[in-house]
Amino acid sequence: MARAAPSWREVSVPVGWGALRGKTCLLGEAKGGAPLRVLALHGWLDNANSFDALVPLLPAGLEVLALDLAGHGLSDHLPPGARYDAMTQLVHLREAMRRLGWTDFVILAHSWGALVANYYAALYPQDVRALVVLDYLRPFHKEERLATWRAENRLMQREERGQGRARRVYSEAEALSRLVAARKGGDSKQLPNVDEAAARILLPRAARRVDGGLAWRHDEKARTRYTMLYGSDNWMYVISHITCPVMVVRADDGICQQPDDLYAPVLAAYRRSARVFRYHRVAGAHHVHLTHPERLALSVTHFLTQDVAATKDKSASKL
Repeated sequence: MARAAPSWREVSVPVGWGALRGKTCLLGEAKGGAPLRVLALHGWLDNANSFDALVPLLPAGLEVLALDLAGHGLSDHLPPGARYDAMTQLVHLREAMRRLGWTDFVILAHSWGALVANYYAALYPQDVRALVVLDYLRPFHKEERLATWRAENRLMQREERGQGRARRVYSEAEALSRLVAARKGGDSKQLPNVDEAAARILLPRAARRVDGGLAWRHDEKARTRYTMLYGSDNWMYVISHITCPVMVVRADDGICQQPDDLYAPVLAAYRRSARVFRYHRVAGAHHVHLTHPERLALSVTHFLTQDVAATKDKSASKL
């Protein structure tokens, strides 16, 4: 049963070139010390509201910080000359955590945010107490074709020259419809990843009010993810160096639609390196944490209260 909706407070963290923004809340009272800190990272072109449905179902004693990645939600766009990729996002997140004084925290991450989170846990094991990966179990990362790289470069260059596509203005109904349509499929059944109710949760940070309606907040350059940098050998190497407790949640109708045997090497790599490894499959699409959070809340709660909370929290809140 969900508790009363958490009281979120907006947060802005300067990171040099601009600011990352998000929101924070405390879930109940921590027993016997400081709360367990949880950094929540959303997926590609989503925002910090992605966790609004799941967080109320998580256990008391958590301090949750949901951040908009650079170029997403209310966070600033990267300056000219800078590109969006997982390592760039990691650098800015690391700076935000340093300025907040956050160490010894759990990362709860979905999709593209989970890619960033895996690299964070491998590079900075002293800071990451545990990792929860929501529907980002990749058997490999393909080295993409030259045509893909050229297309991403063209998009970035057009935006930098001010020649990108004009920002359209939508009615609320149109914006909601596009949020649903843009997140459809990836699986053979083409199930919608989000419904209108979930889209309404994402909308306030996804779009801003302008004359005549709503316009998207995200940086168009953020469509260029440059995943070519993260090929198969690199990916397996990183997973093999994550030592904190890890939980992976795989949605049955999400983006992880390869045959089960292809995931075996990845699962084995996590099991070999992580102090604790939990793997759960849940019914639902890629955004199941937003549309049906009750399907994973109990397993995530068990992981946090049994597998993670055994270690002592080392830091005090500075938010």
